[in-house]
Formats: sequence, C-alpha cells, structure tokens
Amino acid sequence: MKQEPEAYAHHYAGRCHCGDVRVVLHSDKAPDTFTPRADQCGFCVRHRVAAVSDPAGLVELSAPRDLEPYRFGLGITDFFVCGRCGVFVAAVWHKDGGTWAVVNMPALDDRDGFSAEAVPMDFDGEDVAAREARRRRSWTPTRLTLTAPEARA
Repeated sequence: MKQEPEAYAHHYAGRCHCGDVRVVLHSDKAPDTFTPRADQCGFCVRHRVAAVSDPAGLVELSAPRDLEPYRFGLGITDFFVCGRCGVFVAAVWHKDGGTWAVVNMPALDDRDGFSAEAVPMDFDGEDVAAREARRRRSWTPTRLTLTAPEARA
C-alpha cells in the first residue's frame, strides 16, 4: 500500500444515496481490470453486492460517528449500511491494529466503468482463520473516519 492517496493513478469516489457514508477507493488498477465478487450469503444477495478491492490500494471511508455498522455471521465484519437511506457502501474488517475493506461497486460514482460481471462466491465454509487469511490477501487497506452527525433541516 502506498501511504498517500495522491500517489495512486485512479480515485473511485462513491457514497450512499444521501451522502452520509462516503468512500474513495484509490488504486493503480483501471476500472475494467477489477473482478467484482458477489457473495451468495443472504445479506449480499439482498443488497445485490458486487464487492471490489485492491490489496495494493487504499480505501478512505467516512461515516457518521453514530452509525452502527451491521454485524452477522462470524461477527468479525462491520457492514456500513447507511442508517438514513439504507445503501450498503462497504464492509470493514479490523485485526491487529489494521483495517481492511471491500467496497460495494454500485455505490461508486464511476460504477459503469467497472465492466466485468460479478463472480458468484461462497464463503460459508470458512472458519475465522481462513476468512481472515483471505482478507489479508485480497481486501484493501483502509482509513476509517467517523464524523460528527450533520445537522438536518
């Protein structure tokens, strides 16, 4: 991972519908070189997830401090679903002082540039150790910022 966002060739910004949860995937990969993944768990199927990541990239994710990420299954992943508009933006995993994420490609502004079809995946047979090893290899290092909620009119 490069340390600073401006060091990357591409910057894929996105957000939930209302803009409370924002994300930028910084990568040297062109959008048509990503292979989105469609996990077949109930959450991902219901949200029509097409997850993208770049282990050599950087994700910057910001969400309101009062947003409570959703957890299920093994209970080791925070799913950032906007509490206001309901859009799933990213999944985040914390371990040993590090943070990694996958981004839900439909939440990106330039989603049409990601031309590959999402590949169905099934991770149900993984235990915690296998899941964490896979994430260290394939998820994107992440900087998470929790912001003060904005005043609503």
